[in-house]
Amino acid sequence: MSDEELRKIMEFIIKRQESFSEKVDQFSEELKEMRRLHEERLGQLERAAVNLYDTVEGLAQSQRVLTVKMVELAEAQAHTDQRLNVLIDIIAQGRGGQPDVN
Repeated sequence: MSDEELRKIMEFIIKRQESFSEKVDQFSEELKEMRRLHEERLGQLERAAVNLYDTVEGLAQSQRVLTVKMVELAEAQAHTDQRLNVLIDIIAQGRGGQPDVN
């Protein structure tokens, strides 16, 4: 192999190495950007998950309060029914046990 051929081969290898090095640098920059975007999205997802957890926890607390209130309402309704039955009995006794036919 002549010196000229050897020089051309070396220039070709050097150019390929430079091209390869540029591509590695480019991929490295793209990877950094992808990592930054990934971390940003991960942060958004973490915030959304915390928000969702807080919302579900709030709904669960509201459901617990609502359950207690429904029990209280049912008890109050039963008490009202008892008192209404007593009143109906008093009115019926005042009429001699006859219902109002009007």
